[in-house]
Amino acid sequence: MFRKVIFFWVLLLLLSASQALAGPVAGGGGDSEQKLTGLPDTKPMKCLGLINMSNGMVLPVGKYTASIKYRYVHKDNLYDGSQQKNGEYGGKYDRVNQSLQLTAKAGLFDGFEARVMVPFWDKQVSRRSGNLSVEDTDNQRGLGDIVIMGRYALMRQKKGDWFNLAIGMGIKTPTGDSDAKNDPPFSNTHEYLGPGAQLGTGSWDPKFEIGATKFVGRSRFDSHFMYTISGDGAHGSRKGNQFKYNFGYGYALNKYFDLELELNGVDQQRNWYDHSAAKNTGGHTIYITPGVHWKITDYSHFSIGVPIVAYRSLNGYSSSPDRNSRYGLGEDFQVVTRLGFRF
Repeated sequence: MFRKVIFFWVLLLLLSASQALAGPVAGGGGDSEQKLTGLPDTKPMKCLGLINMSNGMVLPVGKYTASIKYRYVHKDNLYDGSQQKNGEYGGKYDRVNQSLQLTAKAGLFDGFEARVMVPFWDKQVSRRSGNLSVEDTDNQRGLGDIVIMGRYALMRQKKGDWFNLAIGMGIKTPTGDSDAKNDPPFSNTHEYLGPGAQLGTGSWDPKFEIGATKFVGRSRFDSHFMYTISGDGAHGSRKGNQFKYNFGYGYALNKYFDLELELNGVDQQRNWYDHSAAKNTGGHTIYITPGVHWKITDYSHFSIGVPIVAYRSLNGYSSSPDRNSRYGLGEDFQVVTRLGFRF
């Protein structure tokens, strides 16, 4: 099913791209038609920013945007590398993470923008004790760690450059609660929940990014890379460093709808828990994300994307007896929606 969906989107986007690169669409306001009719030049239809990744754009001075992004992730399969494990194992076996992120951007001066990302989490994790006799579900809801970023434009297509190129840096602040405790009998081993189950990590984490965007007619090509260096967190924990890499293509079908396709990679290092590495955390996952944008008005839009796992290699380890093995939790897909506004 997922292979058919991916094939359909790839074929549709390739056809759209070939149409865009071939030249103006008949009746679409090309230069030749404008000369014949005497109509004034109009702005070409452009695709919105892609839903599951950032880009190389920087807001002009005095411009503002805001968005609300919702993400749903249900991890209910255990993996050692890319091999799925079946059976009854101790530790976590089911996790549902829902997030609502509020983002505001502002063009502060020429070639520079600032953005703030405020996440709210609803985290649920279910676990079994080592002897499988006890099951427990923990729920954490509330404000997460706020991120503040600045981005500077090195190249701008509107200024005559071949494409848009921007670099940025920022900090993840320890605003989320990181003091949630384990219930018995899990508290016998670890008093506090691990950093992945907390609302925040309790650490100041610097972030570095570089992004590029190229517009060609109705098409846009994006790439973006971000590296996060995690600091020492609460209660002897530390979230693993993270590298995200993204490539995407979008096409404006018409005034109201865009299509997009992304490749999103996440390389997550192991977390530290009570001053030691949690061996069944972290790994490398690659997603293919088809998406649709609905341009409701000139100043608002709604987008939806479905990141589908195309590759995974999650950290885990086997032990004897088998119930003491620990494996990484993975999902098959995610759901991401975004409501955006421009001012």
